[in-house]
Amino acid sequence: MTETRQEELLAIYKLHAELADRASQRREGANRLYVSLLLGLLVFLAALLRFGGDDETTRLMACAAGVFGALLAGSWYVVIRSYRQLNTGKFQALLDLEKKLAYPFFGREWKLLGEGRDVSRYWRLTVVETTLPALFALLFLALAGFACTL
Repeated sequence: MTETRQEELLAIYKLHAELADRASQRREGANRLYVSLLLGLLVFLAALLRFGGDDETTRLMACAAGVFGALLAGSWYVVIRSYRQLNTGKFQALLDLEKKLAYPFFGREWKLLGEGRDVSRYWRLTVVETTLPALFALLFLALAGFACTL
């Protein structure tokens, strides 16, 4: 392979690695947004329960907030899964490109981590990430179930 071709492949590799990193940053930003929204909803519920008006209005608002919170947590879960699929494609493209380069950095790292099959070496980030939306969904579903049946 010519030196010019190798330099071109390296430039493409660097650009693609940067784009993969940006997708991860957007994913982190989305996670922060959802955590903020759900925590804000919890603060609203705490204030509602503490300073709320009549019991019927408070119950209806708590029921609606519980349903909304569960839907929001479900939406967050879908966003995490979507980013996982996007990152999987981006890293597969990087791994394919690395086969033409002198050193397969991501490929080597992935092999050292057991390719995500051994949790003692590496826990897939989305497994950890999806735990929080699931917990929020359970919390808000329990709240909705309690408030809506009173």
